[in-house]
Amino acid sequence: MSATTCIWFGVITDVITGLWVYFGRELPFKILSYAMFFPTIIAFLFVDNIFDFVIRVSGVEQIGVSLLYGFLAGPISVSIVGICATVVVFMGWGVRTNFKQEGHNNVFVPAFLRAAGEEIGWRCFMLPCLMSYYSPAVALLISGIIWGFFHVPVLILLTCKLQPPKPYITVLVQCIACVLSAFPHGWIAVKSGYSLWASTMMHAAWNRINPAILGSIYTQQPGYIEGDQWLINGEGLIGCMVMLPIAAFTLWDLSPY
Repeated sequence: MSATTCIWFGVITDVITGLWVYFGRELPFKILSYAMFFPTIIAFLFVDNIFDFVIRVSGVEQIGVSLLYGFLAGPISVSIVGICATVVVFMGWGVRTNFKQEGHNNVFVPAFLRAAGEEIGWRCFMLPCLMSYYSPAVALLISGIIWGFFHVPVLILLTCKLQPPKPYITVLVQCIACVLSAFPHGWIAVKSGYSLWASTMMHAAWNRINPAILGSIYTQQPGYIEGDQWLINGEGLIGCMVMLPIAAFTLWDLSPY
């Protein structure tokens, strides 16, 4: 598959997601979030050899690295959120409160499946294609930009509905945070042989721990630390700041690829 076709996959996925959000704008957020499955569904329309693709995604050809990075993925997400939370409290941008259990879905299996719905398309299909044509820096940047814009429609919709402080900045920093987050997600995907387990574990763990500690930038529901979501969230300004050196490390480590 050519690099142009690979990029078209990402563009088409983003456009379909935008249309889904626009025409479903009266639907609850839980239904809108089914867009997380679009990257995988659309990827299968582009795959040349579905059997070979499924075998690679399953990780059976590289079980060792798939398991190793699969186990590392969760702690990495927890560590990044922990760094964000520490800096937020140190800077005085947020205050510690009590853990908010209500409204946070703590069932991990559905979270894993939703994350897999994105990761199979982005990191198991699109990224290896980009890596075969571009340097790691360019491949991860392209995948990050596409992934960042994938999140924009639903965040625009929710900021219009919920009217949080600085709605435009909220959309902007969340998009940039996703662009930067594509670097560690892409790094662990490359290291694990592009199987679904590691990047999906990282994504699912993030989707559980970030809202619980720092709140949800989508629903504006607070977490253990309260403050303006555009500022304190792991997908807000602090997330961008913390993710920058992490992105730089991943590029350094992937330079031989």
